[in-house]
Amino acid sequence: MLASDDIRRRMHQEHRTLRALQEDLLDRFEDFCESPDEASHRDMVDVFKEFSASLARHFEFEEADGYLQVVVDRRPHHQARVEELRGEHDSIREVVERLNSELGTDIMKDVPRYSVFKKDFVELMTRFGRHEQAERELVMETFWLEGGVSD
Repeated sequence: MLASDDIRRRMHQEHRTLRALQEDLLDRFEDFCESPDEASHRDMVDVFKEFSASLARHFEFEEADGYLQVVVDRRPHHQARVEELRGEHDSIREVVERLNSELGTDIMKDVPRYSVFKKDFVELMTRFGRHEQAERELVMETFWLEGGVSD
């Protein structure tokens, strides 16, 4: 396992990368909503694939060798919050899979499916934003407020 300081730094960098991808994705989504044509659809698909791949790697890092276990090791009283965050990973993954499936179709010509896609996209951005905020707060409490950064 990585040292807690390395984990904290990597976590910060990954969150920064995901926020940048999220901003790009939001721009592509806005373009797609304004002009749902093949070019904007292709751009949306490309950026969404990059975002979802980065998100998958990020969740794997957190769950396998990342900060979630370090948080519990350092501060066992945060076990319930860590388990809640792990559970959110699964629900976010489900929305990502749904969106990948929707983007794989010609949603521009299917008004009901296009509406579902937009609803699912907003759901993903909302869940992801709340989840990342909760993670940042837990990291700050664990590494900064409860005894400092180093072990």
